[in-house]
Amino acid sequence: MKQHYIPRCYLKRFSDNDKCIYAYDKQHSKKYQASLMSVCVEDDMYSISNDYLEKNKVENGGKINRLSIEKDHFATMVEPMFSQLLKTIDEIKNEWISNKEYYRLNFYEKREIALHIVTQYFRLPQLQEATVDDYLRMEKASIDMVKHIMSIQTGNEAFNNLQIGVECEKPVLHANLTYLNDEVLMDFADAIANNYWVFWVSLGQDFYTSDFPLVVELHVDNVRPTYMGLSQYGSELTYPLSPSIVLSVFDRHYFYNKASLDCSFIIANAKDVRRQNMLRYFYATHHVFSYKKDFSLIDFIYEAEKKKHIFMAPNLKSEGDIDVYLYTLLNEI
Repeated sequence: MKQHYIPRCYLKRFSDNDKCIYAYDKQHSKKYQASLMSVCVEDDMYSISNDYLEKNKVENGGKINRLSIEKDHFATMVEPMFSQLLKTIDEIKNEWISNKEYYRLNFYEKREIALHIVTQYFRLPQLQEATVDDYLRMEKASIDMVKHIMSIQTGNEAFNNLQIGVECEKPVLHANLTYLNDEVLMDFADAIANNYWVFWVSLGQDFYTSDFPLVVELHVDNVRPTYMGLSQYGSELTYPLSPSIVLSVFDRHYFYNKASLDCSFIIANAKDVRRQNMLRYFYATHHVFSYKKDFSLIDFIYEAEKKKHIFMAPNLKSEGDIDVYLYTLLNEI
């Protein structure tokens, strides 16, 4: 079953008809109009196996089913709230641009949005794989340590040769470690909300989004990652909220001079738009999306790279290279 890791309520904001979206396929260098049902999906990403449900029937009292994560959590609770928050941001943006009112979000409003930002980050397939792999690796290491201790205490080397596997229900494990873990969610959200936020506005609805929309750009080298990179010293987290709005979250310690700009809406110039769109293109694994069906920036980079696409991994260690490449391209276009 195909399940969205980026919700349709978000993707619809980049569609001109609520059914399809203009997509650039990096893997095949093609542009086309794609159904919202066919992009940013994975097979059974949240589906709980029947075996797991049967084994845990007593513990959960029969209250969960195969689609509980997708339907009961995301579709019923998370996504309607997220959709309403995005509409509220649209309204505030319109008041700023029309010079009617300059409302700035307070900390609690920022944290509410940050909870959805973190949730979206955890929903990405790359994060699911990394989270589950890390957990299983630690479990295996713990088992190996116990076997080693037992072999020493008993003088029996056979303990070291015991084959003990580690099993897990991947969707459930991932959910419990991340987006269903209230303590983790709130910790991450507090860190993001404590930083300085700037909403960039494109009057021409020119901002892209992608299948990996959240990008962290580091402006300082050799910094220990915190909060999976979403909030660390020298970081700038960017996230398109619509073709008209991109949110930048600046680390408050390194970007202390942006305090006066916190939660303001600033009209983006052409270079600002190109920079944001480049980041979306660099980190996209398969698709980049444009409300206006304008992928000329990608065409330019593709030709400049001798008909090769750039694929950057999230939380790349050598983030400084991105700054150099961005600066070079921005001044060539």
